[in-house]
Amino acid sequence: MNEKNRTLLSSVSGLALCILGGYRIFTNNLEAMSILVAYIFLICGFIGFVSCVIKLFRIS
Repeated sequence: MNEKNRTLLSSVSGLALCILGGYRIFTNNLEAMSILVAYIFLICGFIGFVSCVIKLFRIS
């Protein structure tokens, strides 16, 4: 697995974390997850997604 594929996979997983946290915050459907964990997922997922996209543009 080369560096471009790893970075792409990391950006998808960061986006998934961000979406999961945002879904919990805005809809309140996932009651098993606390709101603090949802905010942590949202912030860390967004930071991870943005950093991976920046890294992906530098690789190409």
